[in-house]
Amino acid sequence: MNFNNKPKYSYILYIVIIIIAFVIYGNSIKNDYALDDAIVITENQFTKNGIDGISDILTNDSFTGFFGKQKKLVSGGRYRPLSLVTFAIEYEFFGANPHISHFLNIILYALIGILIFILTKKIFSSNSKIDNVFLFAFLTSILFITHPIHTEVVANIKGRDEILALLFSLASLLFAIKYSDNLKFQNGVIVSILFFVALLSKENSVSFIILIPLAIYFYQKKTDWKRVLKIEVFLIIPLVIFLIIRTEILGGFNIEQPTELMNNPFLYASLSEKYATIIYTLGLYIKLIVFPHPLTFDYYPFHISYVNWNNIWVILSLIVYVVITTWSVLKLKSKNIIAFAIIIFLIPLFIVSNIIFPVGTFMNERFLFFSSLGFVIILSYVFTIYFQKVKKSYIIIISLFALIVLYSFKTIDRNKAWKNDLVLFTTDVMTSENSAKSNTSAGGKLLEEAINESNKNKKEKLFIKSIKYLRKAVSIYPKYNDALLLLGNAHYEYNRNLDSTFYYYKRILVKSSNFDKVYKNTNSIFADNKDVDYQISVYKDYMKINPNRFDVNYALGKLLGQYKGEFDKSIYYLERACNIRKNNIPALKDLSVAYGLNKNYEKSIQIINYALKLKPNDYQLYINLGISYKQIGNEDMAKKCFIKSESIKQEKK
Repeated sequence: MNFNNKPKYSYILYIVIIIIAFVIYGNSIKNDYALDDAIVITENQFTKNGIDGISDILTNDSFTGFFGKQKKLVSGGRYRPLSLVTFAIEYEFFGANPHISHFLNIILYALIGILIFILTKKIFSSNSKIDNVFLFAFLTSILFITHPIHTEVVANIKGRDEILALLFSLASLLFAIKYSDNLKFQNGVIVSILFFVALLSKENSVSFIILIPLAIYFYQKKTDWKRVLKIEVFLIIPLVIFLIIRTEILGGFNIEQPTELMNNPFLYASLSEKYATIIYTLGLYIKLIVFPHPLTFDYYPFHISYVNWNNIWVILSLIVYVVITTWSVLKLKSKNIIAFAIIIFLIPLFIVSNIIFPVGTFMNERFLFFSSLGFVIILSYVFTIYFQKVKKSYIIIISLFALIVLYSFKTIDRNKAWKNDLVLFTTDVMTSENSAKSNTSAGGKLLEEAINESNKNKKEKLFIKSIKYLRKAVSIYPKYNDALLLLGNAHYEYNRNLDSTFYYYKRILVKSSNFDKVYKNTNSIFADNKDVDYQISVYKDYMKINPNRFDVNYALGKLLGQYKGEFDKSIYYLERACNIRKNNIPALKDLSVAYGLNKNYEKSIQIINYALKLKPNDYQLYINLGISYKQIGNEDMAKKCFIKSESIKQEKK
């Protein structure tokens, strides 16, 4: 049946597109939060403040609500407030409800499918090579909706930034076409507004500043460059406004490279290795878009290893990209559909390829979300043309049906991996087996499960599996602090092996001497440990690594004074602690007590009086002061101090 010139059928196809979106992603609705959902939702204070947090979301880096401060983990920072605003609104009305969020992701994704259908039909309606533009547009939409490469975007709630970015970019294109038709100023304004919203969703929407004029060029029967230029102006204005806002909030595009391998995968690569590896990953993108298996969330070091220019796949990848880029540019003048589709594939991919600026990982499946539109245009175009030309069209229909079914089954199956962090990490570590991040993620999550498991046999198996993954992570990247910390924690939780625990903790401190989690965990472990000599030996080792750490000096001072009676040494460390934090009342109290026990009462009185200037209503300080005065025979002052202490206690009651 030829649906051309029968608009009423469009609405039926809209419903079909929505139904297909829910058929293949419906099983993701029951999933929990996973992966980066913690950063943008469950552990993001701005999001959890609901509507009240929206102002903070709009005026800070996208990671600030999670870390509590502006923290540029990746080069240039991230300003993508729109998706976080939607999460905050959801949190306001539904609380922490991942099922609502998954449902909304599917709705938004289906809307993208409808927009693709509408735009494909409009842009190519006058193309002489396509007899049935309805079929072409519908196939493009369905192939996009079902393609498994999109599971990371749709099944991971955090992927909404990609969904909204593409949705509003396509909507902006739709109104650009309307403006091209009638030059109505209000349509141009809507183009600007929608494109600005797309930029607020994710920065890679900037690719549409080229793609929209290019689409208008293909849409126009006779090219009107003045209209194309006017549309470009309506795109440049919101881009400039966005860049000004972004610069004001993030402080500019800082391209300083992170010093952590997990945020800078090329940290240990030579310049030659870096660009050879980038070209290699570009080849992998083509492989994934054509044959989306296996899929994984993790393309961090060293799931992909550094390669050199003598690698045959690097050379082949380079040749392919040079050929298709050159060919598509040369063919644009004749408005070749495949050339147009290749440009749609290339431009968004170029932005996230690490060529222009670092993106924090070698590659990611979500980076193909925009580019995949170009691929499915090519695919649907080929099917449509062959359907028109081949007499035995049932062969084409069977092939197409088989492809859509395979895509759908792969997508439905992949959604299961996104059930929660445990399932995702333990599934994808099988694929990304040489990734330090994946092994650390799997080991860390298994450690959590082991701690909470009540069955003794299951608990032990979980611990052993956790340690296995964490050891592998450390073997892949020996300087990975997160893996070392978790491995230390695992040895402590499994069998209270303190030697192994502190071995890994010390390895962290040698590299990062102020790594706070090590000191926090150490203090927590020693709160339940009565072996004073062991504690002292650990803290002395820490002193060799970082002698200017307050909590280490303070701990040694307390231990040596309170348990060993070595007051000279205790005073030495407590003095150091008080010099590091001059106004720390607990340290000042303990130092005054140490001086008192060492019979240096004058010094004890001096320190207590200093502490009272900082905290004049501390009754314990007055008790200590009274004791010191009593020891030097000043009974009157001692009595006054005790009375003052009692008075403060009564006031507090």
